[in-house]
Amino acid sequence: MPRYFKTSITALTLLGASLLYGYGVTASAATYVDSGSAAGAQCSTSSVNDSAQAVGNCSSATVSANSNPWYAASLSGPQQVLPPLVNGQPCSVEAIANSGWMLGSCANAANLSFAVFWNAATPSGLPTATSPLPGTLLFPLLRPADVQTVPTALNPLGAALAQSISATLQATVVLYTPGNATPQRVSSYGDNCAGVDVNNTLINGYPSVVMNCPGANATPKPTVATWNGSSYVLTALASPSGASYCWAVGMNDQLQVVGTCVFSGATGDVPQTAFWGTPSSAPLLLTMPLNAQNYAVSINNPGHILAYGRDPSGFEKALFWPDPTNSFSVQSIQPLPGSAQTNAVGLADNDTVALNSFDANQYPSGAYWDGVNSTVAITPLLGGRMSRLEGITRSGAIVYGTATDSTLNYRAVGATLP
Repeated sequence: MPRYFKTSITALTLLGASLLYGYGVTASAATYVDSGSAAGAQCSTSSVNDSAQAVGNCSSATVSANSNPWYAASLSGPQQVLPPLVNGQPCSVEAIANSGWMLGSCANAANLSFAVFWNAATPSGLPTATSPLPGTLLFPLLRPADVQTVPTALNPLGAALAQSISATLQATVVLYTPGNATPQRVSSYGDNCAGVDVNNTLINGYPSVVMNCPGANATPKPTVATWNGSSYVLTALASPSGASYCWAVGMNDQLQVVGTCVFSGATGDVPQTAFWGTPSSAPLLLTMPLNAQNYAVSINNPGHILAYGRDPSGFEKALFWPDPTNSFSVQSIQPLPGSAQTNAVGLADNDTVALNSFDANQYPSGAYWDGVNSTVAITPLLGGRMSRLEGITRSGAIVYGTATDSTLNYRAVGATLP
């Protein structure tokens, strides 16, 4: 699904193959809107929700000071600096949910880091620090309390996925309901699973989670966690015949999972995009001409997939796979005219893809593609020439990131798509 924020452990950075589709009629370009510079000198937008509320981070004009996380009620600002847990200690904000809950991380007075919540209704209020897992007496026996938490994903309702970290650096996947500091354990204690995504469909009051857990010989094993009314039940996803291992990168509200499986080939390992229609089903694979490499990026709620493939030019090419039952349905997302490469950063529920490419003058440029029109660059700020997108809203209405202005400063921006 389109994630508001995600950090995950990926086994490989790989290339893949492409088909040459995707050119169409030309659409009118969107224009960046600048949220201002109230929070600092150099800024970027890290997330926008479907109400156009934005969050981001700015470096301070004071060189000895921490960067400032900020919130803005609209794309045009103004930016409001979000308060830290402790004065003088660093914070960052990574995501804002449609509910208005914001997720980030802050350090306490002892320089320990915690996932934190802010709320758009009271952006000047102190953040809520999430609690690590408490110690146990019996199960497991005399396990000490964990000491830090690390945010990994936020769903539209505001539920946060995180890692609870022990003093010996053992990680456990945990979930926090919107604004709640109390952890709900998802994976086994200290199993070093890595949370990937949390969906927006509640089962017995809790969303489902996909994660990558340590498998045989320390290879990843994609696993889905669903709530049974009292705890999370884990289901390891099936690997296709002949695969060395697989990993997951996303899950939608229908419990459909996308990831990548690696196979041994005559000329080297061959990764293939994998789609699990249910947690109990065998995956469908994206098979490309000449057995070319490809790997998954994300999945949206209609079950369409964003991936990368290896092009004969040697560049990565973004791919859109609308029908996981048919490899021939895959489309190559073409770069801007005059460019040879794209970097896809998000897939919305309306199938719009946010990406970065080079324009005809070879400047980095944020752009979008919707399956009907050719790739369209976002109009730069007045006097600016470079931009970089960080993502797209769940609905596909807004893209966001950073762009330079006429003074070569980086501005936090968003753009409403036509």
